[in-house]
Amino acid sequence: MTLTRRSFLTTAAAALGTAALGVAGCSSPTTASPGKLTLWYTSNGLSDGVLADAVKRFAADQLNPNQVSGDLKHRLLAAMSGGSYLPDITMLGDDIATYFPDSDQFVDLRTLGADGVKDEYLPWKWAAGTAPDGFMVGFPIDIGPAALYYRHDLFAQAGFPSEPDDVAAVVSTWDDYFTFGEKLQKVLPGRHLITDTKTVFTYSMAQLPVKYFDRQNNFVGDHAQVRRAWDRAVDAFHRGLTAGYAGGQDPGNSVDRHAAWNNGKELSFVNASWITGELKKSAPGTAGKWRVCRSPGGAGNQGGSFLAITKYCPHPQAAFDIIRWIQSPENQPRTYLDEGLFPSSPSAFTDPRLLAPEPFFGGQVTMNVFSKSANEVKPAYFSPYDIAISDTYTDQLSNVELAGKDPEKAWQDARTAVHRLLLLQGVNS
Repeated sequence: MTLTRRSFLTTAAAALGTAALGVAGCSSPTTASPGKLTLWYTSNGLSDGVLADAVKRFAADQLNPNQVSGDLKHRLLAAMSGGSYLPDITMLGDDIATYFPDSDQFVDLRTLGADGVKDEYLPWKWAAGTAPDGFMVGFPIDIGPAALYYRHDLFAQAGFPSEPDDVAAVVSTWDDYFTFGEKLQKVLPGRHLITDTKTVFTYSMAQLPVKYFDRQNNFVGDHAQVRRAWDRAVDAFHRGLTAGYAGGQDPGNSVDRHAAWNNGKELSFVNASWITGELKKSAPGTAGKWRVCRSPGGAGNQGGSFLAITKYCPHPQAAFDIIRWIQSPENQPRTYLDEGLFPSSPSAFTDPRLLAPEPFFGGQVTMNVFSKSANEVKPAYFSPYDIAISDTYTDQLSNVELAGKDPEKAWQDARTAVHRLLLLQGVNS
């Protein structure tokens, strides 16, 4: 199958229906705040302190940061479909590829001097914000390098390796991790090492340079790499290693999982750096008991956002200068300390403030683990449909884990749903 260009906004306009049409029918300004440079961002999406300084620094441009409540993407698509009340600068999520078919709605950041600072950021993150034709839609904000989080105290209590380098050595592959988990569970029954099957599938795919489409926009999601990730997730379930915490990958939405962090039933889990804040907030009584090490299977990334400039911005160069300053290597350490947004600029990894021992992790410097993962992530191509495809597979894995569905039937149903999804989105076979 080959991916064909089909306007995401056309689909979005139909989905948004009268809400979008209502916006289009208004006699209103094109931009949200005429005379100002309006920036849309989500809660915890940028550092409020850095933004406050940017407002002062760029007073002449009248920077107007606006934290969007609710779904920023829904609001942005409605505004873009109607051509009214648009931000000049907007935050885009890790699904940035969904905007590539409509890159003409944005300003190509290369035309504003982005290439001059390209070397200051991780190459794979920079590439993720650039469409296949070279049009740069998004400027890097943060990333989500993965690691294995584990209970140091309980590993040691069971007589197993417990120091980060030692644990990383014995769980270097997913198979090693599963075998280690089975042995550990015999000593500590009633515990789990993996949040759910979705975790295994998602982070297995995150470690791959080829996912669902290749760089020539050919669909390769029916090749062996997806089946291996699926079989690995099912294997973890069959071995009794997964906990099946519903919503466990949605920050703030898993009461059972938070309880397991506190009572020690979840001995370990693979996740991105951004989960650290949730862990500290939800399980403060476990401070000092956690450590992190290299993920089984190697480096991977999950999540991370971008800043883009809409084509309606009257002063794109000024907007780019603002973006460049907010996300400069000098400001990214501060954003990490303020909001937990992991830097996309490697020079920030050696900032002394980020290399301080962390009491929650028993004095470990977790930056050393996450930065190594970040530097080792393999560049990968993301299509506009990757997230929807991934969700299709993980929904079926949840049916296996939580509803007892036959794994092979679930696999076939997932494949059928993926092919139907692609055909509806304009992918010709």
